[in-house]
Amino acid sequence: MEPFKLTRLEMAKLMYSLKGQLDISPLAIVLKSADMTVDEAERHIKIPEFIVRYERKKQKTEHGLSTNEIVELGNLCELTSLKSTAIQNWIKRDIKDLMGHPELGKKYSIDQAVILLIVRDLKSVYDFETIRPILKMIFNTITDRSDDIVSPLRFYEGYARVLDLVHQRDDFVRKEATMETIVYEETDRMRDYYKELAEPEWKKTRDITAVTVLSVIASHIQATAQAVIDDVFAKHAAT
Repeated sequence: MEPFKLTRLEMAKLMYSLKGQLDISPLAIVLKSADMTVDEAERHIKIPEFIVRYERKKQKTEHGLSTNEIVELGNLCELTSLKSTAIQNWIKRDIKDLMGHPELGKKYSIDQAVILLIVRDLKSVYDFETIRPILKMIFNTITDRSDDIVSPLRFYEGYARVLDLVHQRDDFVRKEATMETIVYEETDRMRDYYKELAEPEWKKTRDITAVTVLSVIASHIQATAQAVIDDVFAKHAAT
């Protein structure tokens, strides 16, 4: 069964749905992205069981996630690879002070799950000594959502939008401008998205967004380089 992948924008939409904030269900989002019926999806893609269960409940409440469900969810996203052991280590050790305890009974909230996806995107380039102050700049007290400059999910959606804009740029494809210039130009276009922010808060959000986007792009380059060398080894294994 071939792995099915969502873009980060689609993942953000899926997260909003799991939070009970959209009229469209999580399953419908996955099916629409895959352009498949339920029967086709059952044969061709692996849909996490908790998404199917959420569909059956027909309720508009936030769905709490276990660590295994966060891994399943994260691995639906392109250029994202999560393992339960890594997630457990992050929560118990590396970002323990940032993650906090499960906010929905024994389950983690959608915003907590999104923090882990953001950490994964930053982990492509940065170590935890750098990631912790990055997150604190945008979310302040990580375990207190009331003092966020923007919520984790909104921030995730914001840099997903920038990534989409960057990949549509002709000069990005032709490499006529520097990567940093392109990313900052497209990030600056998000000012209206964050129009409620005061200028100092906007500038901080802009810079952290650009940093995260560059980290995701670096992950893509690294994955491409690995795929190329794997192909080279495979072609020349017999020679």
